[in-house]
Amino acid sequence: ALDFTDTATGTSSVDFANTPAGKWLYENAHSYGFILRYPDKKQDITGYSYMPWHYRYVGVESAQYMQKHHLVLEEYLALLKESAR
Repeated sequence: ALDFTDTATGTSSVDFANTPAGKWLYENAHSYGFILRYPDKKQDITGYSYMPWHYRYVGVESAQYMQKHHLVLEEYLALLKESAR
């Protein structure tokens, strides 16, 4: 997992999502195998508040699938577990 900050603005809070760096990460991280670990409106599933600076490496294939289907890690792992049955 990685935590990002925008040193140009000194932003390392929820406001990070509105910085150029935060916007770029949100739009492109999945192309490099990273996911936004705790997205907004998924707190009931992840158990954590929105953290737009916190990314996790899951691999390109998994990250792209999760992004395409709007899944968080918990949902993706449950889907994999179910498909293995």
